[in-house]
Amino acid sequence: MISVVAVTLLEEAPEDISFFYRIHAYGDLATMLLVFLTTIIWSLETGIGIGVGISLIQVVRSSTHARIEILGRVPGTDTFKSAEEVPASELEEVEGCLIVKMTEALTFANTGELKNRLRRLERYGDARAHPSLPRLRGLSVAGGGGTNNVIFDVKGVKRMDGSGTQVLREIVDGYARRGVAVWFSRAPQVNSRLWMGFVESGIMERVGGREHFVGSIDEALRLTEGSRGGSRAGEVGV
Repeated sequence: MISVVAVTLLEEAPEDISFFYRIHAYGDLATMLLVFLTTIIWSLETGIGIGVGISLIQVVRSSTHARIEILGRVPGTDTFKSAEEVPASELEEVEGCLIVKMTEALTFANTGELKNRLRRLERYGDARAHPSLPRLRGLSVAGGGGTNNVIFDVKGVKRMDGSGTQVLREIVDGYARRGVAVWFSRAPQVNSRLWMGFVESGIMERVGGREHFVGSIDEALRLTEGSRGGSRAGEVGV
């Protein structure tokens, strides 16, 4: 049985190696080589253990990376796209608003990085910016200049565990203390488990009630304009 498995692997290996090389998956090639050499030099158990260990490290690393995007509006439309995918010159921004899209569940594994990534977006407008760069944005204090409104697009958030809910509550509290209004667009269905998480944790009350949970980003923007006295701020790129 072992011989049959070994022959099968050897038959498939050249094609797999060629495919990984064509797509520049050098990390996978390095893992394959390391597991192969470990199995030959030491033992089968050691090779399997190293392979499983490397795979687990990759899974943990991926799950702890908070996937959030800053959004901008395509001029003349109600469509919003990631500023990391579209050049900033092709997007619009309502001055004083930061639009953040969350694309995954909030759990204990990824919320540890969420605050840092949000802080970097607030300061530099790009999560990839180096901290040594000059600060490009600013949060308002009691309605001053800078970012007066933060809109979270939570369409991609299908689940929040206790830790994720707690961190989100802390983030909302921080904005509220600085006089920054928080809005949630494309909110979950009323009375769903996720909706009740917003209610029971006090997040909904803290942001100003149910009216801060709206059906679209464009609706949230109209409400932010109303909260500023109906005057529309200039539109520049997000």
